[in-house]
Amino acid sequence: MFTKKIAVAAVAVAAAGVLGTATSASATGATLYDTKTVVINDTGNLGSICTSRTLNLAAGAYGWGFVDMAPMVSSTVKLAAGTYVWTDCLTQGMDYYFLDSKIQLKNSSAAPAVLDATRWLNVGSYTFGSFLKPNF
Repeated sequence: MFTKKIAVAAVAVAAAGVLGTATSASATGATLYDTKTVVINDTGNLGSICTSRTLNLAAGAYGWGFVDMAPMVSSTVKLAAGTYVWTDCLTQGMDYYFLDSKIQLKNSSAAPAVLDATRWLNVGSYTFGSFLKPNF
């Protein structure tokens, strides 16, 4: 079986181990996004690339899903009001990529809410991450 190695262009590789700068946002009925764009080529190993932000959320149920060519809600998460850390990562597997999204109440020792998926990706520019859509 032919295994195609896929990697990120040199510019994106420099950011591979660094989480995105945390920002603040509040849910006011608008859909929120945590995304990052990478360029995938066939010259090496991607490893793992993450993006993260901090946001203040109102209590309620949120539709939660991955940003892809046709984003769709794949889970509903109920959150208490508070400040959350939201992290999305893209990690290369053998012939596919793992996507994972985590939302955790800031400074909490409780396990984060987690959303996982796998994707087959082609060479080119790819935006990964997730969205939260307030259901209230």
